[in-house]
Amino acid sequence: MAKSIIYLTPPLLQDCHIKEKIVCIRAHRERLFNVSAQKINEKLIFHNYGHGGAGWTFLFGSVHESLRQFEQQLLCNDRLKKKPIAIIGAGCYGLLTALFLARKGNSVRIIAKDIDDIPSYKAAGFFFPRPRKCSTPQETTVFHSLGMESYATYHAIATGRHPFIGAGAQLLPAYFGTDIDPGFGPYITHKLLKAPKQVRIDFNTGKIYDTMAYTTVFINAAALMQELWRIVKELEIPVIRTEIATFDDVEESIIFNCAGLGAKKLTADPRIVPVQGHLITLKNQPDISALNYMINVKVIQKGPKGMRDELIYFAPKDEGILGITFIRGQDSLTANQQEFDRLLERCRDFFGT
Repeated sequence: MAKSIIYLTPPLLQDCHIKEKIVCIRAHRERLFNVSAQKINEKLIFHNYGHGGAGWTFLFGSVHESLRQFEQQLLCNDRLKKKPIAIIGAGCYGLLTALFLARKGNSVRIIAKDIDDIPSYKAAGFFFPRPRKCSTPQETTVFHSLGMESYATYHAIATGRHPFIGAGAQLLPAYFGTDIDPGFGPYITHKLLKAPKQVRIDFNTGKIYDTMAYTTVFINAAALMQELWRIVKELEIPVIRTEIATFDDVEESIIFNCAGLGAKKLTADPRIVPVQGHLITLKNQPDISALNYMINVKVIQKGPKGMRDELIYFAPKDEGILGITFIRGQDSLTANQQEFDRLLERCRDFFGT
């Protein structure tokens, strides 16, 4: 049977179309992110960190789970009710946790070293829920359950059904390489997503590829952060700009630790590994509306150590964003120009522009 052909407008990638080259560091925790409760020196700590490059993917599921753990503690200890709460971190996890708690009548404040130049704003926007290869079966179950909870929430936002978040997600076609498993199997089984179709995408540049086509959520990280901040300000949640070295620096006895990479210092968690990513944003695209699709494929490219697999992400954030690298153990924000050059090289070859 002949495959359906989908004609796509490719992004233009000449030098005049390159807006910004971005380096970001994600806090990746081996095997599984940490969503747990812990008592330290009379303080009750709710950890929520280590999601790495999948922070937006697992956002709602992980925050909901952290709040469920908090509610369970309230059932066991009535004295915790109405106590003030501190949230460490002003990324998407800190903001979402704060506004959920405040909407339930809790007295909360956000404590953060940085609120602007943080990874939450820089994400490409893919919903990619695949468990980590080294995860145990039990940990894989957590990936599936929290990921599906997140997806259902994003779907509600995208379709205008969320009770108070009105922007930041939309449903778009996404084309994955036939050798990439994004982890959507359970989502299809639970009827959150439709099964993919095998299609051929044609960029009208001589570049034609067989792909698996899904309709899934695109997360506009910058727009959703703006929406979360709008609600935080609407609820008059105070934000304190300072760095927390230890949990003893926080006066509240209930703390939600959403510190991202900062959680490594706070917890001395040996499983946190910094991961460096490179992204390129685009400008001067003649028809932005024609770029409302996502690409996630694997290509073979020559590197310093010979030929190796590399990833290409494209998402319609602003006028387009290209990615991505995943360099483990690298915590420098200094741009690696060679990685940007290689990213542009493989993207220009893939799209034919």
